[in-house]
Amino acid sequence: MAKVFVICGHGAGDPGACANGFREADQVRKLAARMQALGGSEVQVGDTSRNWYKDNGIGRGHCPKGVPVIELHMDSAGAGAKGGHVIIKEGFSPDAIDNALAAFIGGFFPGRSKTIVGRGNLANPNRAAAKGVNYRLVECGFISDAGDAQKFETQMDELAKGILAAFGIGASAAAPAPQPAPAPQPAPKPQGLAVDGYWGEATTLRIQEVLGCPFKDGKVSRQNPQHKHRLKACTGGWEFSAPWGEQPGSQTIGAIQRACGVPADGFIGPDTINAMIRHFKAESGAKVEDGKLDAGSLTVKAMQRALNEGRF
Repeated sequence: MAKVFVICGHGAGDPGACANGFREADQVRKLAARMQALGGSEVQVGDTSRNWYKDNGIGRGHCPKGVPVIELHMDSAGAGAKGGHVIIKEGFSPDAIDNALAAFIGGFFPGRSKTIVGRGNLANPNRAAAKGVNYRLVECGFISDAGDAQKFETQMDELAKGILAAFGIGASAAAPAPQPAPAPQPAPKPQGLAVDGYWGEATTLRIQEVLGCPFKDGKVSRQNPQHKHRLKACTGGWEFSAPWGEQPGSQTIGAIQRACGVPADGFIGPDTINAMIRHFKAESGAKVEDGKLDAGSLTVKAMQRALNEGRF
């Protein structure tokens, strides 16, 4: 009987986060294949042609009963962000698997202040909790950090063995190593944004690319019209149509909120704006946290400069 069921993040047309010449969906599928090769019959990998988030495979009961589940991801954020950690359902206590996995992944990909975190705003941990599935999501370093990305690629078997050990699986010494792959080609360099302090569709699209958003359409959807007056710098591609607090908000705004360390509800307002001002303060020289992005915003200019360098 399998000791672990492996779900690969993203896929089915969604590449996940992309940086340093790698795509998250491809990398985690390569890792799952090595886990299966090394772990043999004790490892079961879920259908890698699917996007288990979008098609709600967990909520539809597609995980084998009684088998612990791990979902593989890589994180993406601005310069300096690195390290791995384990995500479990908020309010749950980590079990022996979670603790062993966090101890390994935090050592293999150091850099996080916490190696186990509880989250209440992620779909799959919530779905697993509702179905009684023993589940955790692991962020295997930051694809946006060159060191993490290269270690993932070049030490993949060591990474796979460490994860398997957390589930009590001893990797087979006879498992063949993969043939060396051609060196990844650097991603095409995007055309630079105009650093003008105005946040339109081109700036939004670059945010979506850098932060690995699932939709890359240059749009910021379903924002509260009550805050439109705070956003004089925000021009094309913004939609102010959501009644106050009515979910869902924008996944793009949610990604920005996570990058800035504030609750990710998908709605931009004074708290999120001030978090962005703080996030870019060292580069922008902004003096006041006033909950506004005025026309020609210093904060937006600093953000555009960062995005032109492939970071947030």
